[in-house]
Amino acid sequence: MEKPVKEIKENYFKYRKLLGEAKTSSVSLIVLDEIKGNHNNTRIKKVVICHSTLPDKLELTIESKVENDKDFKFNLRAPEYTDKPFFRFDSDGLSHYNRAPDIELPEQKIETPHFHKFDSKGRNIAYKTNSLKKENECKALLEDINLCMAHYCDESKTYYNKGEYIEIIQTPPNELNFDSNFDNPLEGVIYE
Repeated sequence: MEKPVKEIKENYFKYRKLLGEAKTSSVSLIVLDEIKGNHNNTRIKKVVICHSTLPDKLELTIESKVENDKDFKFNLRAPEYTDKPFFRFDSDGLSHYNRAPDIELPEQKIETPHFHKFDSKGRNIAYKTNSLKKENECKALLEDINLCMAHYCDESKTYYNKGEYIEIIQTPPNELNFDSNFDNPLEGVIYE
C-alpha cells in the first residue's frame, strides 16, 4: 500500500469538505482533444472545477486510451491542498490492495472498475459502489463513458449547472472513431 498522504491526514476536515460538498464544472461538454505528454496512446483533458464553499482551485482530469475507449480515468485534484488526486475512478487496470489492519482480508483486493478516496489516516482506499458490484449495471457503466461519468458526478457531487451531468466526447470531431481491431473489410471475400 502506498504511503499515507500527510496533507489529508493532518487536515481531514478539509478533505471531507472537498469531497462531500457540491462542486461545479466550468463546462458541460468535455472533448478529449489533447494527447497526454508522456503517453501518446492516451487522450486527456483538464477542466476547472469550483467548490461551493472552498476557494481552492480544483481541476477535473479525464483520460481515455486512444485504442481502447473502455479504458478511462476520472480524477479530481486540489493542487493547493495536495499533489495527489483527492478522488478518482479507474475503469480498467490493476487491482488495488487496501492493506490495512482494520480492513478485512476479503475486502483488501479491489478489482477495477473502482473508485479511490482517502480515509482519516491519509490512506488511499479503493472501493466499489453498489452499481459497480452488480454485473449488469457495471457492464452498462463501462460500455458508455457518459453513463459512467454521471455515476462519477453523483459519487463526487460534481456537476455542471445545478445537477446537470458533465458529458464526454472521447474522439475529437476532426478524427474518425474507427476500431481497426474488429472491422476487416476483406473478411468473407474469396479470391481465386
